[in-house]
Amino acid sequence: MDGFLWFSWVLLVGFAVLSVVLLVVLVVVRALRDLFARRRARAADEVRAHIFEVVMGEDDDAARGRAALAAARGRAADRVEQQVFEMLPKLRGESRAELVGLLMARGAEQRALALVGSRSSVRRCRGAFQLGMLGLTQHVPRLVRLLRDRHFLVRRVTVRALGAMGDPRAVRPLLLLGEHDPRLTRDLVFALDRLGPDAAPELRSVLLEEMTHGDHLHLDPAAVVLGLLADRPSVDVLAQGLGSPNPSFAGACAEALGRIGAPEAIPALTEALLDLRPNVRAGAAHALGSIGSSVAAASLLDVVDEEEPQVSRQAAQALIELGPGGRRMLATSSSPYAVEAMALEAIRGGRS
Repeated sequence: MDGFLWFSWVLLVGFAVLSVVLLVVLVVVRALRDLFARRRARAADEVRAHIFEVVMGEDDDAARGRAALAAARGRAADRVEQQVFEMLPKLRGESRAELVGLLMARGAEQRALALVGSRSSVRRCRGAFQLGMLGLTQHVPRLVRLLRDRHFLVRRVTVRALGAMGDPRAVRPLLLLGEHDPRLTRDLVFALDRLGPDAAPELRSVLLEEMTHGDHLHLDPAAVVLGLLADRPSVDVLAQGLGSPNPSFAGACAEALGRIGAPEAIPALTEALLDLRPNVRAGAAHALGSIGSSVAAASLLDVVDEEEPQVSRQAAQALIELGPGGRRMLATSSSPYAVEAMALEAIRGGRS
């Protein structure tokens, strides 16, 4: 019995000592982790301050910031590069060019190319992002090849990187990718829009070629972006697209014409109100409302009274957008969607 009590006492003391040791270790680990976190945060703040000096400071401040960033070595240099890349998507013009020049001087181009060729999909993503942020259009062919990568995330990052480069040569490869990977449609629209007005001629050219020889399956992003760019010269090709056998593309053309707001598209859009496909009729009605011409008011009133809810609601809203004349015409309709549109307009206080 005495031996058992002695063993129990030793065991209890051992557990107590072990608990104290574990508690001390946990406290030390937590303290060290907090210390390192504070150091990292302080270092990041210093780098951020130098970046702001470069992009926003006076000449003396900018020179001091450039010198401090260029002097970083080892892990500090990696931190500088990471934070500069994170800042680039938020900048334009001379400020962006200043930071890109800093990265180029530090050899960022070579490192990005090495990452793009890595066996790791994570590194390939990072490399594609960095090449896009550097805006080195000579590497567009290298990124285009990366659009065939077996990993979805790599393809997605590459799509956005090509958009950031702003080179119209990326238009066709991006649209071709959309044909094979519809999951990337939103990213394609984002990238094509980022290419800017310089991409509009190539977008129009692709639309014309595909509508003549293709099946129109992957053209929606091109039509959407031409609308976002408000590209007036594309009105004719988009009006032609209203008759596409692909209802999704035809609807996208209608929406694009509405965004452009060109009165010369009214005849084609009015004709599209008679299309057999509801989404095309709804898109045409919405576009006519956006253009705001009373020329199509009678045709819109006919559409309000049809049975397809999506189309009737869009036509009613389009008449509201035409102003007092459109509202007077809408008031003559017995359609529940006409009543709904008038009631919503009254609630918004838009009656004139």
